[in-house]
Amino acid sequence: MKKIAIIFILLLSLGLVLPVKAQAAESIWITASTSSFKTGETVIVTVNGISASPIQGMTFQIRFDPACLKALNAASPIPGLNGLPLPQLEGLVDASFASTTPVIANGILAEVRFTTLGECQTNVTLESAALVIKNESGFAAPLPGVALGEKSIPFAISAEKAASDENPPLLGTPLPLGVEPEASSPASLPTMTTIILVAIGVFLIFGIFVLIRILKRDNSA
Repeated sequence: MKKIAIIFILLLSLGLVLPVKAQAAESIWITASTSSFKTGETVIVTVNGISASPIQGMTFQIRFDPACLKALNAASPIPGLNGLPLPQLEGLVDASFASTTPVIANGILAEVRFTTLGECQTNVTLESAALVIKNESGFAAPLPGVALGEKSIPFAISAEKAASDENPPLLGTPLPLGVEPEASSPASLPTMTTIILVAIGVFLIFGIFVLIRILKRDNSA
């Protein structure tokens, strides 16, 4: 009877401790509503997270194949969590969001939207992610111990063209994710302008040469 009572107390203790640990676990993972698309459709990848502590920001990087997908934008449905514009590299979504006040992270943290470019078998991969808090010194710092859950999602894109692409409205302020084109070289001058500039240069050189000859003649006189 004594042994049974001890076992019962141990089980009861485990039952009280385990739920607390599961609730306090911080993690980030990605999901998608479907894995099959037509060419020209919009792919919505959802960044999900849970944290026992309020956060004041997050950052994540999602790798994708630019031959199969084109990154459009990202947004967070959490009020006050706004996107920070960052330079984008081809094939990599680099997104950061920040809030001036603590917010609750429990569910959908952000949505990233792509458009499909053609027939393809591809994956999107959550390469890195972090939840950001304000430390004791008042500076932004990553929340320690955040685990990455589901990190890769496969997509099958068919060559069939999408008839229409109707998607739910984007919640939050959209953060553009397009790669900025490289700065183009300065436009060449028109031919007539070039000729005029060359002629002016020749006359200037000729004038300087004549002036030097005159000065030499006066000095020798």
